[in-house]
Amino acid sequence: MLRIRHWRFPEKILCILSIDVNSPCNSRGGGGRNAPTPIHNPQNLTRLQTLFRLKRARTRSGRYLRLGSLLLLTSACGKIGEPLPPLIRIPQPIADLTVRQQGAEVILGWTLPHLNTDGSTAATLASMEIYRAIREPSPDTTVAPAVGESDLWRVLQTEPARGRQEARSIRDLLEGRDLSEVLEREFSYAVKVFNRKGQSAGLSNIATLRLQPVPHPPGRPSLKPAEEYVEVSWAPSSINIDGSPVAAGVTFNLYRASSGRSSAGGLLNPTPVAGTSYRDGSARLGETYLYRVRALLETGRGGVESRDSEEATLFHRDLYPPGPPRQLTLVAGREFLSLAWFPNSESDLAGYHVFRRQGRDEFQRLTATATQRTSYEDRDLLEGLVHAYRVTAVDRAGNQSSYSNVVSDTLE
Repeated sequence: MLRIRHWRFPEKILCILSIDVNSPCNSRGGGGRNAPTPIHNPQNLTRLQTLFRLKRARTRSGRYLRLGSLLLLTSACGKIGEPLPPLIRIPQPIADLTVRQQGAEVILGWTLPHLNTDGSTAATLASMEIYRAIREPSPDTTVAPAVGESDLWRVLQTEPARGRQEARSIRDLLEGRDLSEVLEREFSYAVKVFNRKGQSAGLSNIATLRLQPVPHPPGRPSLKPAEEYVEVSWAPSSINIDGSPVAAGVTFNLYRASSGRSSAGGLLNPTPVAGTSYRDGSARLGETYLYRVRALLETGRGGVESRDSEEATLFHRDLYPPGPPRQLTLVAGREFLSLAWFPNSESDLAGYHVFRRQGRDEFQRLTATATQRTSYEDRDLLEGLVHAYRVTAVDRAGNQSSYSNVVSDTLE
């Protein structure tokens, strides 16, 4: 029960709220396990919110005494509940493990889990275990590949994913194994993710492949630049990694990266290249590119690539001037000569330069810097002399076109 008492001071009213500990809510009356517990016990007070406001009141001695009024907003009878189990935050198992062969290596790829099994964010990833099983292919295609705890291959330290799609990869170089021991064998892999307490939700999906005798990598690409493209060509290998001859029908994939990037670059050709050359029409002038080629062997389980060829680098220098301005015309005014011409269409055009010859003098450039306009008015004229004009176009790399047609007139 709440009781409110008022004391009136000369200037303020002070309200005191008190709790009657003998009220039914705060008594132990009735006994038993479910009886309400005393609210004046701080450990049993389940919900109590207060608002504190200071008041000033003058006492008889003339000094100021700060008094507070407590406003009891909510209160309830408290009861100790059953203890809750501790939260267990275990990362979800990886579900998108993939494997692919490149040369005599196996490349594993997966996405780090960003959620725990209870749906919370996986913020405590600490390590990973990678399992690998190598065996003879089973003649029974209905038997699913298996990976057990005894097949542990690598242990990696890791950190929580920084986003929803953080991809990771690792190469199995098959160190210490002769090619004759692994070719045509079946490789099965699985991954297990652990939190900082060493807890895991189990193995990922199992990814399997059969190691194939693919060709050796092609020779280093030869690069021939042109204004609109780069011609890339290479010499194919005639021998597989096991020494056998390369069968007919091998195609190629071309990869290109920009200088300064750490990645091997993206696939350039939309479909496999059947020949030994490719025209890169997306190469831009003024950029540096790195090219690599891989042979591609089609198998019953999909395409298998060779290792990368040696890298070829090209700075695609802009050595190609724009075309000359077209249809230069001249119109004579009372005290000036006006020029006009059709605009150029080059994407890297910087502007135009105008040249003039007076009488029998040589042509002199009139524009200190390239003008982006397609007209020019000349008022610095000499009477009685023939004034001849021609125009060039300039690109951003400084390449200058050949001259336009010449026009001339005499200021009378």
